Amino acid sequence: LGITGVVDPQGVLVGVFTDGDLRRIMQLGLEGLQQPIQQVMATEPKRILRQNLAAKALQIMEAHSITSLFVFADDQEIPVGIVHLHDLLKSGVV
Repeated sequence: LGITGVVDPQGVLVGVFTDGDLRRIMQLGLEGLQQPIQQVMATEPKRILRQNLAAKALQIMEAHSITSLFVFADDQEIPVGIVHLHDLLKSGVV
């Protein structure tokens, strides 16, 4: 998928790290790879509630030029899944 969520000890999503983030820090060489994840992760990952329609997921992805969203149940802080643009393509939404 090219993305991973970063969670705290309680499982709360606190950040996201993508393959693009990895490529950027690799350009810094060994020094970049030795940075703690909290220094290189994005701290405001985009999210969607699981009861939202797939079309809403696509709308959010397009608005933010991203390919993945973390899925949450209600207003919880612990993710229950992730939806990728490929999932929307397979389902025929796109």
